[in-house]
Amino acid sequence: MPEIKQLNENLKQQAALYHELKQYAQMKQQALLRNDLQEIEATTIREEQLLLEASRLEKERLLWTERAARHLGKAPETITLKELAERFPELTDVRAELENVVMSLKEVNELNNQLLKQAMKVTNLTVSIMTAQPNGSTYNRPGEKESESKTVRFLDRSI
Repeated sequence: MPEIKQLNENLKQQAALYHELKQYAQMKQQALLRNDLQEIEATTIREEQLLLEASRLEKERLLWTERAARHLGKAPETITLKELAERFPELTDVRAELENVVMSLKEVNELNNQLLKQAMKVTNLTVSIMTAQPNGSTYNRPGEKESESKTVRFLDRSI
């Protein structure tokens, strides 16, 4: 059945693409740990390009799946890859590979997300420390009230 052959090829391409996405996610993870903003930006740009390609492949996969489902007399929106792999054993290996790489990519992305959240907390804390108003000054000029003393700020909050 030509639809299954085309679907199998498409799934192999998607699996390879997700392996590449996982490599970039791991590179981003190392860049996050090193706080290398240029590397983070470069990997993010490449990831976006790969995701566009993944979107194209997914549209193609839906087309081949729809044709295979019609051939089997099933509604295209209800058929799963698991069902297709049970019916067409040549899809079993690529299905397993896709499941593994997607789960692995998900784990790396979840850790990257945690690292980003942690970095944002550190940044927010740093900014809040630098822009905080002092509660009171320790020393005042002779004869000057506490409210008349000038407060020193690292950043101009009036902007």
